[in-house]
Amino acid sequence: MEEKNGGQLPEKKSGLLQQPRKVMSGLVYSAAIVLMLIVSLFFSFTVGALVSATGTSLGEIQQQDWYKYLSYGLYQIVYIGVVLLFTFLYRQRPREYGYRRTRPKYFFIALLLAFGLLFSLNWVNGLFIRFLSLIGYEAPASSLPSLAGAGVVGVLFVVAALPAVLEETVFRGIILDGIKETGTVAACLLGGLLFSLFHQSPAQTVYQFLCGAVFTLVAIRADSLYPTILMHFVNNALIILDARFGFLTGMSQTAYLWVSVASGAVLLATLAYLIFVDKSGNRKKEGECRPFVYGALVGIVAAGIMWIAALASGIGG
Repeated sequence: MEEKNGGQLPEKKSGLLQQPRKVMSGLVYSAAIVLMLIVSLFFSFTVGALVSATGTSLGEIQQQDWYKYLSYGLYQIVYIGVVLLFTFLYRQRPREYGYRRTRPKYFFIALLLAFGLLFSLNWVNGLFIRFLSLIGYEAPASSLPSLAGAGVVGVLFVVAALPAVLEETVFRGIILDGIKETGTVAACLLGGLLFSLFHQSPAQTVYQFLCGAVFTLVAIRADSLYPTILMHFVNNALIILDARFGFLTGMSQTAYLWVSVASGAVLLATLAYLIFVDKSGNRKKEGECRPFVYGALVGIVAAGIMWIAALASGIGG
C-alpha cells in the first residue's frame, strides 16, 4: 500500500530489530569485520596453543596446507554466517538482494571486464606499491595451498569460487542495497572504498578499490549478482591458474606489454559503454548515506585501524 506523501512505499524494516534497510546494510558491514577480527584472534590463539603443545615452529605450521585452507576458509564461514543472520533478521529472500535473472550481455561484459581489470590494473597497483616502498613498506608474501595435481581444484573452490559468491552477496547484494540511493556514481565510489577497506591490505588498496567500484557498476546495470559473481570468480581463478601454470609470468616483456595494452583498451571501452551508453538501473540521488554509515561506522573504524596496523607492520618489518 502506498503512502500519500510522494506515493513512496515505506522503507522496509526487519521483523526483529525494526531497523531501516540502510542501517541494517551498514550493520552487515560492521558485523562482517568484527566477526573477521574475532575469528582471526581465535585462530591465532589456537595456532599459538598448537605451537606450544607440539613444539613445532609457527613457520612450519604456516607452510602446511591445512593451515592455508583454514586461513581462507574461516573467513568464508563468517560470510555465510553474516548472510544467514541478515536473511533471518531482515526476512529477505535471495532474490531481494540480487539473485535475479539478467540479460545475457552482462555475462559477456563481465568476462571482458575480468580480462581488463586483471591485466591492465596490475601495473597501476604496482605503481602504488612502489609509492608505498618509498616510505619503507614491504608487502607480505601471500601463500596458496598446494596447487599440485588435484590440489588446484580445492584452491579454486576455496580461494576463487567461495569468495566470488559470498563477497558479492555481501557487497554487491546486501551492502549495495543500503547505499544505492546515493546515486550511481556515489554508490560505485563508496562501494569501491568499502570493499578495499574491508580487505585491510595496503598493497592491494588501489586494485581492490577499482575492482569494487567496477563490480558495483555492473551490479547496478545488470540488477543482478550473477555477472559480478562470474567476474569475481574469473579474476581470482586466473591468478590461481597463473600461479599453477605460469601463462602470465612466463610471458616475454613484449608479449605482456601487448596484453596489458589490449586489456586496458577493453577495460576502457567496456566501462565507456556502461557509463555513457547503457543506462540500465541508473540512479539519481534519492537519499543520503548517513543511515548506512551509522550502521557501518564500527566496521569502518575497525577496518581503518587494521589497515593502518598492516601498513605499520609492513614498514616495521
